[in-house]
Amino acid sequence: MGFGGKKKLLLPLLGVLVLGLGVFAAQSLKGKRPEEPKEKKERRGVSYVPLETFVVNLKGGVNFLKVTITLEVEGLKAGEDLKEEMPIVRHNIIFILTEKGVEDVITSEGKRQLAQEIQQKVNEVLSPRRLKVTGVYFTEFIVQ
Repeated sequence: MGFGGKKKLLLPLLGVLVLGLGVFAAQSLKGKRPEEPKEKKERRGVSYVPLETFVVNLKGGVNFLKVTITLEVEGLKAGEDLKEEMPIVRHNIIFILTEKGVEDVITSEGKRQLAQEIQQKVNEVLSPRRLKVTGVYFTEFIVQ
């Protein structure tokens, strides 16, 4: 057998060896997950609950606000519980929005304050259900 014949035999053996090592590595790592950072392990998870769009007249009655909000709620299954409370949540948000004038919501600071106010009020409503809103996000915000 010449040098060319050995090469033909060596390549398939090398391929089988690499494949075997890959299977061994996969089996060794199977079921093992990389360790998560500490802060992520301690976090219980959140649910994001998009609300239907609100269209309300602003204080003064001349302008209106169209806003879509997503609530971040503590707990992976909290979104389902929140849906049961949606009529009262929406009711309270409508009252907050209609008390605002254009000057209250047009600036970035005004939007931040509005988000904090919504979060505080919704948490008051949800506290008997042991639900907690950890974030309020505007996904659409139009003042006209």
